[in-house]
Formats: sequence, structure tokens, C-alpha cells
Amino acid sequence: MDKVWTLTLDTATPYLSLGLFRGEAGLGRVVRVERRHEEVLFKLLEEVLREVGARREAISTLVLGEGPGSYTGLRIALAAGLGLAQALGARVYGMSSLLAAAWPFLEEGKSLTPLFTARNRLYYGATYVLEGGRPREALPPRKVRAEELPREGLLLDAPPDPRALYELLPFAHKGVEPLYL
Repeated sequence: MDKVWTLTLDTATPYLSLGLFRGEAGLGRVVRVERRHEEVLFKLLEEVLREVGARREAISTLVLGEGPGSYTGLRIALAAGLGLAQALGARVYGMSSLLAAAWPFLEEGKSLTPLFTARNRLYYGATYVLEGGRPREALPPRKVRAEELPREGLLLDAPPDPRALYELLPFAHKGVEPLYL
């Protein structure tokens, strides 16, 4: 069996973002689960595998969202993803969850600041610019108070996009480095 599928997974937000892609083919799902990621993750994975007609053993690569996000939320995707990768002999790459949320909305030369709601009127945010088709981090991930938010170029609580995680693979790094702020 050819190992040709890439699994994307992110649990840094109240959403479970999961996708399975091969070239232009594939399927991504985003489900609002609040704090029930672990209850839904493997059931959703099996549904997506069935829908694309693939077996788990055909997964060769995983791209995991690294946050920022809640400690427990991040650990769910990372533990599940690393466990699957070890069992399948698959490669693992990490990518910013904020960049995965922003990617579908980035426009050449324009900055965009995706934000995830944290607690106590705080947000996790970073600012990205698309330059020559490549994402550039203009401001690194950080916690921001509501009154410090930029007045324009905001993207609030958009979930990390499963296809974006796949499309961003050329810019991802090997291994995972969870971002706890």
C-alpha cells in the first residue's frame, strides 16, 4: 500500500481541525467541540479516512498545529499525532495554529493578525504578511490585551484550517514545539 496521505490536526482552539490530503485530493473537517477534542478526534479521523477511501496505514506525514492555545488542548493533538506517527512510521511537522487560521485570508503585501480568545480579556495573536507567496511573521505569537489590539487587519477566533496546514507544509519545521503563552 502506498503511504501517500498527509494528516493535519489542530486542537489549540475550541475547534477540532482535522484533514487528510494527497495533492489536490482530500477532505478537511472543522468541528466546534469546546473541550471535548479527545472524545471526537479518533471518531472523526475514521470518518475522514472512510470518506477519502484510505486506510490509516497510508498516512506518511502529519502536520500538527502547535498553538498557541490551552495547555490541555495543545497536548491532545500533539500526543495523538505523535502516537500515530510512531505507530505508522510517519514524518511529523509542526506549524503555528495562528498561521493556519490566517492562511486562507492572507493577501500579498497586507498584514493580518489572527487572534484566538484566551482568558481575562486576553488574546493570543501574531501578525503575518504574505510576501512572494511566502508567509512572513511580522510580529511573533504573544498575549495581547483587548485594549492593545490593532484597529484593522484582525481575524478573530477563526479556527485553524486543515487544508492550510497541508498547504503550509513547505514552510513547516520537522518535529513539534508547542507554544504555551
